[in-house]
Amino acid sequence: MRFSFFTLTCTVGLLLFTGCDKVHPSDSQKIVEPVAPSITMVSPQFGNFSTQILATASIQPSPDGIVSITAPVTGTVNKIHVAIGNKISTNSPLITIRSSDVSDIHSDQLSAKAAYTQAKHSYAMNQELFKLGAITANDLALSLSNLQQAEAIENGLSQKLNYYSASSEQTLALHSPITGVVYEIGTHLGEKVSNDATQPLMRIANIHKKVVVATVYEKDLSAFYVGKKVDIKVDNDEVAPIKGVVTYISDVLDTENKTNKVYIRPSSDVPQLRINMFVNISVSTDIKDVFRIPKKSLLFKEGKFIVFIKNKNQFVPLNVKLIRDDPKDDFSLVKGIPLNTQIALEAIALEKE
Repeated sequence: MRFSFFTLTCTVGLLLFTGCDKVHPSDSQKIVEPVAPSITMVSPQFGNFSTQILATASIQPSPDGIVSITAPVTGTVNKIHVAIGNKISTNSPLITIRSSDVSDIHSDQLSAKAAYTQAKHSYAMNQELFKLGAITANDLALSLSNLQQAEAIENGLSQKLNYYSASSEQTLALHSPITGVVYEIGTHLGEKVSNDATQPLMRIANIHKKVVVATVYEKDLSAFYVGKKVDIKVDNDEVAPIKGVVTYISDVLDTENKTNKVYIRPSSDVPQLRINMFVNISVSTDIKDVFRIPKKSLLFKEGKFIVFIKNKNQFVPLNVKLIRDDPKDDFSLVKGIPLNTQIALEAIALEKE
C-alpha cells in the first residue's frame, strides 16, 4: 500500500513538473531573436540633371497636304477604283458614280448643241439677207448675239461633262487632282451620295507633306515647346535618328490617359517616314532641384512611391514624388527626400521583412 502511494506521488510530481515547463519558458528561449540582414545605405545625389523624354508617335499627313474628294452630283457609288494606301498620280480614276443628273446634263448638252447649230445657220442666212438689204443691221446683230449665247451654253455644258469625266450618259468618274496616296475612303459600293462638302468620299494625302504626331504624358509636357528640337527614331537600328522641330502643342488634354498631342515637323522629306507608321521621339531636357537615386531604392506601394530611411535601429518608409523614370537608365529622379539623408539601397528587401 505504501509502495502504491509513493508511486502515485512521484507520477503526479513528474506531470506537474512537465506542465510548468510549458507555461514558463527558460531564460535561454527568451533571448533568441532573428538576426536582421545587413542593409546597404546610399546617399541620394541632389542637383540638376539632364535626361531624355521619350514618347510614341505616328506619321500623319500634314493638314495642308490633304485633298478631299466630294460628289459633284447626287447619285449612287457604282465603282471604287482604289484602296487605302494605294499610291496614285494626278488624274487617276478614284470613284465612279451613277447619277440621273448626268443624264440631264447630257440631254441639256444635246439640246444646247442643236440650238447652237440652229443659231449658226440662222446667222449665216441673215448675213446674206443683210447683203441684199432684206434685214436691218440690228436684226443681224441680234442674230449674232443669239449665236454667241447658244455657243456659250453648249461649251459650258460640254466642259461640265468633261469636268465630271462622264464615261456614259449615266455615270461620271472622279479623278485625283494630285499625286499622293489614298489616305481615307468614306464611302462604299451602292451608297447614295450628294453634293455635300462636309461628307468627303475620299481623302488623298500628299506624301511629301507629313507631320509627326506624338502622344506625350502630361507630366512630360514641360519639356516641349514650339521650336524645340526633337529626334525621330524609326524601328530600325540602321537608320539614324531624323531631326524634327515642334510646331504645335494641342490645348486639349486626354483626361483618361493624361496625355497631349504634340505636332512635330521633320526637317526633311525622308522616305523612311511613311504615313500611318509608328515611331519613337525623344527630347533632351534639364530637371532642376531633384534627387537621383537607384531604381531599386524606390518602391511602389498602394499607389505611392516610397524609399526607406533609417531612424535609430528601424527603417521607416518615406513618401516621395517620382519626377522621371527613364527606362534606359538605372536611376530615377525624385523629390521629397530631406537633404543629407541616406536611404536603403534595396527597398524590396525591407518590404519583405
